[in-house]
Amino acid sequence: MRRFFSACLLLALPLMAACTTPGYDYRARMVPTFPEAAAYRDVQVGQFRGPAGNVAGEEFARMLDDVVLDGAHWFGIGGPGQPQGIYEGYVEIDNWEGETRFERDRKCVEYDAPFDCEHRAIVETECTEETVEVIVTARLVDLETGRVVFSHNQGGGANQESCVDIREYEDDGRELGVWRDPVRSSYDPRDAPYGMIADATVEAVRRFRTDIAPYDATVRAEIMTEGLIPEEQNDPRFAAAVKATKRGEMLGACAQWDELGREWPDAPAVLHNLGACAEARGDMETAQLRYARAADLASRIPLLKDKKARPIFDALERVSGRRMDDTFLDNVTHEPDWPMKEEDEQEAGS
Repeated sequence: MRRFFSACLLLALPLMAACTTPGYDYRARMVPTFPEAAAYRDVQVGQFRGPAGNVAGEEFARMLDDVVLDGAHWFGIGGPGQPQGIYEGYVEIDNWEGETRFERDRKCVEYDAPFDCEHRAIVETECTEETVEVIVTARLVDLETGRVVFSHNQGGGANQESCVDIREYEDDGRELGVWRDPVRSSYDPRDAPYGMIADATVEAVRRFRTDIAPYDATVRAEIMTEGLIPEEQNDPRFAAAVKATKRGEMLGACAQWDELGREWPDAPAVLHNLGACAEARGDMETAQLRYARAADLASRIPLLKDKKARPIFDALERVSGRRMDDTFLDNVTHEPDWPMKEEDEQEAGS
């Protein structure tokens, strides 16, 4: 059962940007900012008040309808009764501002023919860029208890620019570029152009995507590029595996870490990098064990600077969190076995 009142544009979820530290990228399911909201999968969209409130409601409904995880729609999973909750909210215009720039450029003002300039002159132009910013507040209300499960706001903006030529001079070699300081203006938000309000509202609503539902992201399991003890520091295979990782050769690099791990089982950086290989393969249990062992060994190294061991503890914390997130998502992705209505049972029997 899919309960939505309206539809609009698809939310494109940008991927997490990969950092520059070498490592192995993999796809992971991420828990939303407000995990409790993710448990409400049978929802409807109610009224959004304020300017462009109808736009907010339509965009929110389309966003919910387009949320997919593991190839399946996330919302619209419901039983025979009323939906679990309703999303509603309001739109406020935060500001409407403009900036006028004054520029001077050399332009063709007369043509003999297309692409054949007859006369060039210096033209002074005023370009005004207007910006409208809105704040959209959305909340999820439990329909059975009336409790507010989720309440949050997101901002969005829209801008438009218009230019007009105000003066024309003969090309006397005068300096081009900005000829006057820009002028900034603030306008009454209540008079802001509706089209800009609507565009800003759409942008704000899309930002709720990662607040209320799980999403896929690219995560990097970073490797340590330097050893912490002499055995791994002096083994040329360590540097070779780092170079292979930088070239994107995960299989070859992980095979090298595995070989080093058999020879140096108490080398913390090697164990960490073996953990990164396991993490990228999706084996979070093995990754956590290797990171934990590496952390234990690193903590025993005399006079080791915290900065050098920090990647190990960060990785252990990340993978521990990943396992907790996966447990949570496994629980909320389980669809309940709703009791079938009598007519559904008859249809199933036929």
